[in-house]
Amino acid sequence: MPKASTVALVILAISLEVLGLALTNRVFALFPVTLTDDIGRTVTIESPPQRIVCISPSTTEIAYALGLGDKIVGVDAYSDYPHEAVSKQRISSAYKPDPEEVAALNPDLVIMHSFVGPGDPCVDAIAALGVKVIATRPKSLSGIINDILLIGKATGKIEEAEALASRLNNTINQIRNRTGNLTDKPRVYMEFWYPPPWTFGPNTWGDEIITVAGGINIFGDAPTDYVKTTDEEVIERNPEVIISLYGAQHIHFATLEDMRQRPGWDSIKAVQKGKVYLLDENLITRPGPRIVLGLEAVARFLHPELFGESNTLVLNTTILRRSTQTLSITELVKADITVFKASGNGTLIATATSEGPSPPSGLKLVGGYLKIECSTPEGLTFVLRIHYSESEVANLGVDEKTLRIYYWSDDHEKWLPLDCWMNSQANYVEALVTHTSTFALMGESPPPVWQTPIELWLVIATVTVIALITMSLTYLVCKRRLRK
Repeated sequence: MPKASTVALVILAISLEVLGLALTNRVFALFPVTLTDDIGRTVTIESPPQRIVCISPSTTEIAYALGLGDKIVGVDAYSDYPHEAVSKQRISSAYKPDPEEVAALNPDLVIMHSFVGPGDPCVDAIAALGVKVIATRPKSLSGIINDILLIGKATGKIEEAEALASRLNNTINQIRNRTGNLTDKPRVYMEFWYPPPWTFGPNTWGDEIITVAGGINIFGDAPTDYVKTTDEEVIERNPEVIISLYGAQHIHFATLEDMRQRPGWDSIKAVQKGKVYLLDENLITRPGPRIVLGLEAVARFLHPELFGESNTLVLNTTILRRSTQTLSITELVKADITVFKASGNGTLIATATSEGPSPPSGLKLVGGYLKIECSTPEGLTFVLRIHYSESEVANLGVDEKTLRIYYWSDDHEKWLPLDCWMNSQANYVEALVTHTSTFALMGESPPPVWQTPIELWLVIATVTVIALITMSLTYLVCKRRLRK
């Protein structure tokens, strides 16, 4: 007779196969599907796509976020996120893709961004070869989310798309609700190219990001959606905050010091007050899932009183190959983040805030919460050092020896401890970290005296002393009696 374990394995294998067939049949039941893309084209897809080509970084990011990575056979040359996309076959141009080059990959679906709109000749040229093409061209945050739903419908990933869209909408609405009634909104200039200055005008998601984050786009009244302006006009409009988007290989990389060197820019309020913030352009200019990271960063730049104090670090893999990069936080949480490794150039954003999940029972929060985010989180490795003061620890009634760094796990919905080491002389706790999250320094209150374990040596010493005293007293009593 076969062993029970063998029978169990056979049953498990059959069950998994049946489950797989059920899921496959469930996906096939969604097809054929007819949909209308962003440039008004009606497309019918007969069966779940198995070979997908993405011709724009945003569509690549959406496809991966929906779990389609194993179906992607080609991407454009600019698609560098997630890191797995780098190893895919490359299409030489995202702006004017060669139809024959695309067709050579034998795709059953091409997802591409249209830079032209209705009647886009690039889209039509690929479709003319008999390839199904979905074109995206969002103008707003809701348009970006609709594209996620569109791609989900085209690929049979409807549930995944709806879940992702719900998460993004929740984040957007949370920020909008906190900034909607603000009366003090800073005037903002967001630059993605110089020279000459280029920025977002009305009817763009860049303009909407500034608005939702609680700011006023100084070019929100421009006659075009993407604005090629002049130094003189930026100076005249006098922004109170400047957000400088930097690109790959730092093609556009304008710091506060760079702007101080521009003729006349030293008269701008944002430059005078040092309110010039660097941000990875991929978090703003790519209309994909990471757009909410860009929105959150802008909200913190504009309203730290609502969203926490933020500092940013521009990650550079060239530097990291031979050295480290460090970002320090001094407000609410005193911390140092020393980065050793990153899979790509990007922005590390550290935000100190007083708001976060409550500490678990038996633990007390020391300082505040530290939220660490990264535009390129894969492969990120850093040492997190959180400083503390002995007086604060004492005032909280925390035992210094129990201090540890914890991180919030979304999967487990609870705080989990990191492997830490402490320097009690320099008053800090360190941990090696390989993921982004919300972090916090926590410790335990010392137990009551009657619950405090007594060291063995102290017990022995105490017993010995008592014994010696007892023996001495006994000797004295006996001696006194003998004298009588």
